[in-house]
Amino acid sequence: MTNIKKQISETLKWKKHPSYCAAKLNITEKQYIKIKKQILYERKKHKKKEKHLQDVSLDVNVTEAIDLENGTGKLSGTFNHEPKSAEEIIFLLKIDTNKWKLSQYWNKQMGDHWRVSALISQIKNPEQKFFENLLENWIPKKYKISNSPFRNKYNNDPHCAVISLQDIHFGKEGNDTIDKDFEDTVKNLVQRAHAIHHIEKMYFVVGGDLINMDTFSGTTTGGTPLDNCMGATEAYIQAFDAMHWAITYIKSFCEELVVVYVPGNHDRLSSFHLAHALSQSIECDNITWDVSYEERKVHVWKDNFNAFEHGDKRSKNNPLIFASEYPKQWGATTNRTLFKGHIHTDRKVEYMTSNETAGFIEKTLPSLGKADYYHHSNKFTGNRRSGKLEIQHPTMGNICVLTYQAL
Repeated sequence: MTNIKKQISETLKWKKHPSYCAAKLNITEKQYIKIKKQILYERKKHKKKEKHLQDVSLDVNVTEAIDLENGTGKLSGTFNHEPKSAEEIIFLLKIDTNKWKLSQYWNKQMGDHWRVSALISQIKNPEQKFFENLLENWIPKKYKISNSPFRNKYNNDPHCAVISLQDIHFGKEGNDTIDKDFEDTVKNLVQRAHAIHHIEKMYFVVGGDLINMDTFSGTTTGGTPLDNCMGATEAYIQAFDAMHWAITYIKSFCEELVVVYVPGNHDRLSSFHLAHALSQSIECDNITWDVSYEERKVHVWKDNFNAFEHGDKRSKNNPLIFASEYPKQWGATTNRTLFKGHIHTDRKVEYMTSNETAGFIEKTLPSLGKADYYHHSNKFTGNRRSGKLEIQHPTMGNICVLTYQAL
């Protein structure tokens, strides 16, 4: 439709005399009436065509198979006449031309009716095309770190260390010094462990309420309102920087570092993305990344069964659960420990055989996070802000637990 036809089409809503409308459009009344008749004729013709198509189509639902990931789809419908044009196909199959374009179509006669099928492709806006092209060609920056750790000169016997600092809650109200507290804790625990033992392997947990909120509105994943001292993006960046530093620092004190992601109840989505971002930004042959989204994780070192979870899913049957979910790992070990958090306090529950040669230990680890209004109002106060590192012997299991208490 030409520009003048569009303008005249708009004047039909005015319900004014042709002379008035013509004067407003700066054309003669004769020109106005002629074009107006054309518009009304086309409208009448279009309505008649729509009515015809509605009359000839059978009362059969259009079937569709849409692949949003690839931006394609297939539509099919049954009608009692053969469509002659792409416009008819679009109308009959109810294709939204703002979102989809007709790529191909075909008709098949089936008795006294026709089976109409069409392939459609998604129309991409410029912004979507730009970001798709950006992601396809994006190569994440890699930070290479040394594979050679500091060697312990006095003890060459291999040991394993576990450092699980869950419930840090970056962005929580009152946690103004959490980044420094976290750095001091990591340095103290790792240096002390290295001073007395040769660390062959170290497990480092990322997640477990690493970030206080999981939405831009400052709530948990489940929508619970929180007291925050910063926005979601600022908290994410602070947490990412802290974890990035910790991984590159810890790696220098062990032969192999295993980074284990554990989902928390505050930050299920953001911490999952953060763990994957870390795995793509650090390049080192001797770092193993376990960043899969699983509620429970198990890693075995020598005769040690090390299990990890956040602890928000409580159960009195944890030994049975882990034994049934990881039967091979359970049967191959005798020293079995579950490391969890969630309640911000230091607890230990032991399930041991009568001769104490095998069993299962649940360790609930403390938090470095400070108490906020929620903790004060519910009397969840008095817990020591601290972090722990456990050292394990190949056959004897836990032989030492190091603790650092934040000021």
